[in-house]
Amino acid sequence: MGKTKTCSCYATVVVVLVVLLRLGIGCHFLYEGLWKMNPANNFSSKGFLGMAKGPTKELYYMFLPDLGGEERLHMEEAYEVKLEDGQVVAKQRIGWTLPVIEREWYAYFRDYREKYDLNSEENEGQLKEAKAIFNQYVQSLREYTLENREDIRAFIASKRRFEHSLATTKNKAEYQRIRDWDAQMSYRTEGEKFANEPVRMGENLELDLWNILTAEQKDRGSLSPMTYGSNKCALMRWLASLPGLRNFTTPSTMGALDLAVTLGLTAIGLCLILGLCTRLAALGGVCFLINVVLSQFPWPTVYPYTSDMIGHAMVFNKDLIELCILLLLAALPSGRWAGLDWFLWNYFGRFIYRWYGVEKDPLVPDCMNSEATC
Repeated sequence: MGKTKTCSCYATVVVVLVVLLRLGIGCHFLYEGLWKMNPANNFSSKGFLGMAKGPTKELYYMFLPDLGGEERLHMEEAYEVKLEDGQVVAKQRIGWTLPVIEREWYAYFRDYREKYDLNSEENEGQLKEAKAIFNQYVQSLREYTLENREDIRAFIASKRRFEHSLATTKNKAEYQRIRDWDAQMSYRTEGEKFANEPVRMGENLELDLWNILTAEQKDRGSLSPMTYGSNKCALMRWLASLPGLRNFTTPSTMGALDLAVTLGLTAIGLCLILGLCTRLAALGGVCFLINVVLSQFPWPTVYPYTSDMIGHAMVFNKDLIELCILLLLAALPSGRWAGLDWFLWNYFGRFIYRWYGVEKDPLVPDCMNSEATC
């Protein structure tokens, strides 16, 4: 009897500590998710995944549309076309443009006219004003392209030579890896600098078109922000229109990734705190942290090196330790000890086990099933 009580005392201490671990990890995940929901924090996975290092970095780069801006910087000659009966009868070259950007602007302006009924006779004056604003921005885009055409061409040519050299080089010495990484980040920064200018023009275009609307037209709601090229996502455009999601959802492929991370972290944290489907939530946290560890590979020789400001670790960093704790939570039924999983087990899980001839959960140690108390 004394041995049983001693075992039960230790079991009680272990249970309390495991529940505290579960609550602490749950609070961490929940706060991360809620912080990312706040539009003021401008959360994006692009910066984190864009800095992925180690052997799996190319896998994470694949999730980032137009990383470095080369797709948006594709240039073509712009033409003024004369039509008769729907047929092109004359075409005059009028400069250069960025077709990925300009096509999206035209699509946005078409949707703008339809949504706010600018094609009607009563809004003729408003349509004329909107066209003047739109044409001014299109002209500015073409001027920007013409002014920077040679610089953009030189940048893209240099970047492609570097990427070819990177793919074919056999020199894996540390100094070369450091030079390659720094050059890669430099090209990416320069490309984003060229591409972000017309993107900001598009944001200003949206704002100027919005400002000429009447209060009645604004009550119809705003159009989804413009997204370009491979970053466009029809599903996210629909999700961004939903009242509960529009405040922290971007209608783009990147927005889909950000939404999945935000909702996933929030759900994992909430389930761990409530003790609901605890093992499944812990495994979800394990999957998330595996991606974090792989993207920021903690091997000492992998460049860029971990900053001294966040501490020093030899492979086992903070993320990997938290991953191990989640594996422990996935192995133990901590949600039954202080959570809603108690109800799931007693009203559903226990009967499923008995259906297969199992009297108790084989993952729970015998002393923790003891009815004795301290």
